[in-house]
Amino acid sequence: MRVFFGGSFDPVHLGHLLIARDLLEELSIEELVFLPAYQSPLKEPHRASPEDRLEMLKLAIKGMEKFSISTLELNRKGVSYTVDTAKQLFQELKERPTFLIGADSALTLHLWKDPDELVKLAKFIIIDRASKGKEVKTYFKERFPQLKENEDYLILSIRRIDISSTEIRQRIKEGKSIRWLVPQDVEEYILNRGLYR
Repeated sequence: MRVFFGGSFDPVHLGHLLIARDLLEELSIEELVFLPAYQSPLKEPHRASPEDRLEMLKLAIKGMEKFSISTLELNRKGVSYTVDTAKQLFQELKERPTFLIGADSALTLHLWKDPDELVKLAKFIIIDRASKGKEVKTYFKERFPQLKENEDYLILSIRRIDISSTEIRQRIKEGKSIRWLVPQDVEEYILNRGLYR
């Protein structure tokens, strides 16, 4: 199984990487594909350019087996709607792609573009943060009763890492250190490029 991990990655940080690694170990998946958005629909415009965000991802996963990057959404440009990506991947893979999302995102799935079409096209691995697993199950039963747990979606409890890209950008703006929040190569890249100042 190949799992797609979408996001802004603005910047990618150790929280992203640890979730990805834990998932690989927990489910023995073949490949985890980072899928940077050109522009996330529910977020404000990204601070770093698509090129910079892609470069930071490359530095972050360098030498890591089973990690790769898809530039599908970056190449498509515009707002990165998951349903459009799912359609494209479905055609390429000839099977439903599996997306990795957090519990908070899962609970807003009805607000995503064409949610009913999306859940037909894709499967989900939902990372349970703050013990929201029960809430997610109830939500799916009410909103998407056609979906079966462990078949169409899987709820997975793994470690919670309290790091956010927002906090990292704020620390840089305030001239604080971001050491141990991002990989060293990513830290050097951010500082050399003067990002998020």
